[in-house]
Amino acid sequence: MSEVPGMLSHWLKNQSLVRFSSGTTELEQVAYSNTVVTPWVGPRIKVSKSCNVTTAALGQSLTYHIEIVNTGNRTARVRVVDLLTQATSLLPNSVLRDGIPLPGVTPAQGLPPAEITPGSVLNYHFQVVVVQVPPSLQLMNQAEVYYEFDTSEGRTVNGREKSNMVEVGIETSRLEVSLQVDRTHTFAGDILMYTVMVSNPGFAAATDAYVTVTLPQGTVFIPASVMINDMFAPQVTPDNGIELGEIGPGNTVRIQYRIQVAGELSSEQLSSIAVLTYITASRRETVYSNEVTLLVVEPQISIVKKVSPTSAAPGDSVRYHITVSNNSGYAVDAKLQDVLPAAVSFVEGSMSWNGVKRPGAKPGAGIDLGTLTARSGLHIEFEAQVGSGVNSTFVNQALLLYTYRMPDSRVIQRRLVSNEAVLRLQAPVIQVLVNVVPDSVEQGGTVTFQVKVTNTGTLSARVQLGNLLPPGAKWVAQEGGHMQLHVPEYSTPRSLHIGELSPDMSKELSYVVQLDSEYTGIQRGYLTAFYTYELNELKRSGESRSNEYSILIEDRDE
Repeated sequence: MSEVPGMLSHWLKNQSLVRFSSGTTELEQVAYSNTVVTPWVGPRIKVSKSCNVTTAALGQSLTYHIEIVNTGNRTARVRVVDLLTQATSLLPNSVLRDGIPLPGVTPAQGLPPAEITPGSVLNYHFQVVVVQVPPSLQLMNQAEVYYEFDTSEGRTVNGREKSNMVEVGIETSRLEVSLQVDRTHTFAGDILMYTVMVSNPGFAAATDAYVTVTLPQGTVFIPASVMINDMFAPQVTPDNGIELGEIGPGNTVRIQYRIQVAGELSSEQLSSIAVLTYITASRRETVYSNEVTLLVVEPQISIVKKVSPTSAAPGDSVRYHITVSNNSGYAVDAKLQDVLPAAVSFVEGSMSWNGVKRPGAKPGAGIDLGTLTARSGLHIEFEAQVGSGVNSTFVNQALLLYTYRMPDSRVIQRRLVSNEAVLRLQAPVIQVLVNVVPDSVEQGGTVTFQVKVTNTGTLSARVQLGNLLPPGAKWVAQEGGHMQLHVPEYSTPRSLHIGELSPDMSKELSYVVQLDSEYTGIQRGYLTAFYTYELNELKRSGESRSNEYSILIEDRDE
């Protein structure tokens, strides 16, 4: 039986023969039957596989090519299966079919089925990376193609074809590098020990070895902490690279160094990887270590302080509010301390948190808040009395001390300071300055009171002057000043309305007084300013005295 030549048109040719001899002769004779020609119908699948390199090294990527040809006369549905060895790992999303990516598929689990028509070719490409050195130093790989086709009678016929075996030799001078750290969890301020192991498992030396480790973001290298095979190397740093020179077969180099986690971290993980370069077979190779990832355990604690009202007058009571929040998944034990400014005194028994009174608690002595569970909050309130100190600003911050336990049983203490709570003491400060001229007169004589009223405070005030005249004296007239006093003639006012004085504003006035005609000696006295103002929607009042004046009144007969 043989095929009749012809692409995509196959015929099976068959003929029988009979060998015999007759009695008349001893010669063997042959008799042939007629020739039977049967058409052959079906796909003819041929699978070829190749690799872009014949030798490779640990960490190197390889590109495999699988070619499928259909020389038959029926369309087939093919499915490619390629079981990779344990020494290689597929590069994700590297599978191509006729140049078109097949994301998410793997040859080991089978590639998506595809149709191949008679006379056409399917091409598959994918990449793997060498992750281990096999004992045989050879990577053996073969692909299988499972196919099926439909006959003209409607039957489905299955078949299987294998590719050729592809062999890739492994270079034996390939170095290996690994990275380790002495902790799995860390925190801000922690000190960590990293270890880099560089080994040569092969049979040839590697030269000019050089290892570099990029420090995780948010960490700093501790100077002079590098050790190479237990010997200090204070002049080198891992991020700038460490020269190892030649590494012979079977040798291992151990590198250790320390880093410290910075105070502020932008990520919950710290990742690091070591990069090793060296020269083998006159070319430079690069090997990457495993990635080391640390989990950062850092509770998200916040403390916010405010005072209400933010402005007060001497003698007022204010209320402080402190909110402590735990926005993380870790519980902490906390203690609060709040030392008030010297001019602000705590009101005994006013402490409460979350609405519950704490009669014996005092902010200055420290308050044990207990355990703040994950994603919880605490609101603390207390009252304080404001003393003297007009125009003063009292700035105050609360201090929170808290501790938490790491998964490896280490206990960490943190200190957190709140924002500034600013309390301003506001009030008008009315000053009265009086000067009497002349300061020596006879009985019944006249003197002039020169008065200046000034507001040196922070609030406006409505001012009225009292004690204008010495005992027995009479008002004569206004003599000068910016103010126009409306005093009826022949009357003696008991007080004068100065009007409203804004902060840093002054008003001056002068008036003439006739002294008591019966009095002799030294007449002493002072003026009094009575004022009112508003703060926090409350009306308030106050008074202040001028400087003391003195008038010498002499006997008229002297």
